[in-house]
Amino acid sequence: MLPLSQLSFEPIPEVQASSELVQSKAWQEMIEVGGRICQSLGLPRSTGQIFGLLYLSVEPLSLNCMSSMLGISKGSASTGTRQLASWGAIRKVWFPGDRRDYYVVVEDLGQLIRGSYNNLLKPRIKSSKDRLATLKANLKEDIKSGAMPLEKKDVLEGRMQSLEKIHKRLSQFLPLAEKFIN
Repeated sequence: MLPLSQLSFEPIPEVQASSELVQSKAWQEMIEVGGRICQSLGLPRSTGQIFGLLYLSVEPLSLNCMSSMLGISKGSASTGTRQLASWGAIRKVWFPGDRRDYYVVVEDLGQLIRGSYNNLLKPRIKSSKDRLATLKANLKEDIKSGAMPLEKKDVLEGRMQSLEKIHKRLSQFLPLAEKFIN
């Protein structure tokens, strides 16, 4: 993941800025920043773009409207809104007589941080423990079977220890992070 200082933020091309709203430079910047942040976290860029769009919207937006404004498919808009809703970053609103779902941003950024932590970061750190154990066992087996050269054993085991050390620190950080965000 690149540090935020190394990410490039380019405006949405004018041909994609099909709506009066997206032609706003502030809106374009918010959409692009949201997209790049999600992309750097290994999430779909469109998810962050949807959040950026909704964050500066004072009115609820439908999936059709969001997909049109962002130049993304309705499927991407649907997936992104479900993901954002599961984190508590956006919520559905309903208008009497209209069958479409509309979305608004949840203005409590603390809720977004808590939702992202609980539904994204925490499960990934916990599942990485099992993956790390599997990797370590496979490496040991590969060295024993000769699939991995014996002369590289010390280097590879050192790298595994480094990964375990990083994982241990992240795991120790979890309780502190939970106290901070709750």
